[in-house]
Amino acid sequence: MGCKTGIVTDIQHYSVHDGPGIRTIVFLKGCPMRCKWCSNPETQEIYPELGYNVKSCILCKTCVSVCPEKCIIAIDESIMVDREKCVRCFKCQQVCPTGALRRFGYTKTTEEVMDEVEKDRVFYEYSGGGLTLSGGECLVQHDFVLDLLKSAKKSGINTAIETTGYAEENILLMVAEYADHILYDLKHIYPQRHKDMTGVSNELILSNLQQLVDKGFKPVIRIPVVPGFNDDENTIDGFIEIMSKLGLKTVHLLPLHHLGKNKYQQLDRDYFFKELITPDKKDMEKIKNSFLENGINASIGG
Repeated sequence: MGCKTGIVTDIQHYSVHDGPGIRTIVFLKGCPMRCKWCSNPETQEIYPELGYNVKSCILCKTCVSVCPEKCIIAIDESIMVDREKCVRCFKCQQVCPTGALRRFGYTKTTEEVMDEVEKDRVFYEYSGGGLTLSGGECLVQHDFVLDLLKSAKKSGINTAIETTGYAEENILLMVAEYADHILYDLKHIYPQRHKDMTGVSNELILSNLQQLVDKGFKPVIRIPVVPGFNDDENTIDGFIEIMSKLGLKTVHLLPLHHLGKNKYQQLDRDYFFKELITPDKKDMEKIKNSFLENGINASIGG
């Protein structure tokens, strides 16, 4: 196995939504995009971060006393972290008795991650599952990702990556060589609309998707369905046209959810879609049928 290190936020066992079979998902830090609906805001920055859950805080003020930078202040029924002064030493998190202070991101070696992945081998063999690398955008830590994928392949473990496709072409193609499955996000068909809601244009994403197909890869397309952004008939027809031209036959439709809302609060960030409801089931079925009617196998994810 390799000896590289990377920054991991979580290792999730027994997933059935991120590739075939039962899978272990490794969530990696770092993403060049800032999607306004992101459900994993703790993975956006490349460095470890401090989270604070006020509901778990008993206001013991132990964190205040151990902070070397004096950047934690007790106010009323909670504490406040001055994030500009915080040097992320995590001494406060280490002494917090209730887990109200949480560390998002730990440095892990390839061996440490693969030890966790190996624990589920029996489930992979039974179900046809394996390892899925996610994020954030896993390609941000491409050296670590390559090492993990090579180690998994050497051990006979099926591999998958979840990617936005927003990376240098050579990096994407290099990583794709060691991925049995590529789950590829498409968020909008128009460059400016894409930039408005994610911070970047979709031009590189579409170019990289073309390159993957030209090299013989058949990525599974995943579309986060966000009401008022990409659920209109014109945009859906655009997705269908892109997939049809590339000969891609599988799409997973992922309705907007709010499961990550609490993590925005823990990180002292605003959540853009706090008032927006999730897509209606009938609307999701209508979108699904549009793909099916055009010969594309569509499913609705959780």
